[in-house]
Amino acid sequence: MMVAAIVCGQCAMLLLAMVSVRGSGILLRKTVTPLACRCVRAAGIVLLGMSFFLQMQVMETLVIAAINWIGVISIEIVMTALTCAVIKNIRENG
Repeated sequence: MMVAAIVCGQCAMLLLAMVSVRGSGILLRKTVTPLACRCVRAAGIVLLGMSFFLQMQVMETLVIAAINWIGVISIEIVMTALTCAVIKNIRENG
């Protein structure tokens, strides 16, 4: 269950990065239409909620689950930022 929560959270971060102004230029090489932006953002938020729900199923207490989820999400945010930086660097230099 913990692996599923991490995968859902990482996918959510990548989806949310895709619809940001800077992220769409890096990950998609073009801007996203407003309707697609809203749909992808909603999918990212749903995946974040699913990640939190799965995290609650793994832990015994909700407080510990919430604290652990915040920690995992912060690592996923850093991983997404690093992924975007690597992709941007590869496209600029390669």
